Amino acid sequence: MFRKIMIIILMMSFVISIVAQEIKNDIIIVNYNKKSVAKAMLLSSLFPGAGQFYAKKSSITTYIFPAIEIGLWVGYLHFKKLGDDKTDDFEYFAVGENIGTPENPEYRYDRDRYDHAVEDFLESNNNPSYDDHFRLDETNTQHFYEDIGKYNKYIFGWADWFDIYATDSNGDWISIDWKWEENANHQDTWDGMENPTNPESNYYVGNESLYDGEKGLYSRMRSEYIVMRREANDFYETSGYYGFGIVANHILSAIDAVRLTRKYNMEYLSNVSRLQIKFSPVIVDNNISPGIFISTRF
Repeated sequence: MFRKIMIIILMMSFVISIVAQEIKNDIIIVNYNKKSVAKAMLLSSLFPGAGQFYAKKSSITTYIFPAIEIGLWVGYLHFKKLGDDKTDDFEYFAVGENIGTPENPEYRYDRDRYDHAVEDFLESNNNPSYDDHFRLDETNTQHFYEDIGKYNKYIFGWADWFDIYATDSNGDWISIDWKWEENANHQDTWDGMENPTNPESNYYVGNESLYDGEKGLYSRMRSEYIVMRREANDFYETSGYYGFGIVANHILSAIDAVRLTRKYNMEYLSNVSRLQIKFSPVIVDNNISPGIFISTRF
């Protein structure tokens, strides 16, 4: 009889062990150190890789996202500095470098030249609509640096333009022979000059085709300045791409941290010891009796 009982118990133990392996974790109350998905997402959104480190240090993405972050920041700062340096260059080129003499300093762009030409323009065209048309910032603002290269109406301040189209062969100011053209609104607008007023200008000699081709709407200094500003903007644009990459890296890292945390929690539940049923003899009142042990780990 005892032998039969032992056999039945062993068989039951085997069957229960098999059934226990099929019991889902969501119906077993398991007390374990569950990782917080929200915490992992927050950590990685702030510091890429931090959520992965919190969830599972051994994951490869724990180290990939920080490496990408460092690379992106290096690229962002590098191209931003190139943009800043090029900005300093074109600002210095326009209004910082003295191209005259210590006694008579002269800069490539000067508001006095601009104002002089504008006054003559307005006197030649008695049209109130132009009074607010010429508005150059009085200080070296961002708009000032943009306007002197972007709009033809601010070309008057460039030294080479003024020397070629607003002075005589002695370098003295003369009233400009403005060229007029009627626009779609039937208003007379300035369209440049037919011929230079100072063909002996050092800026003009050797570059006649450049200036003549635009009929008073060209300045070689301005063209060089535009190229420098374009290079600066290209550097800033590239830096912006890296900045976009930084944001994307934070987002992707946060998403990956959520994925990794959920995976960790599921793996933990899958690997945690479930019900274990063992048969073992026990001593009760100095007698050996069969015993069944059911255990789990918390």
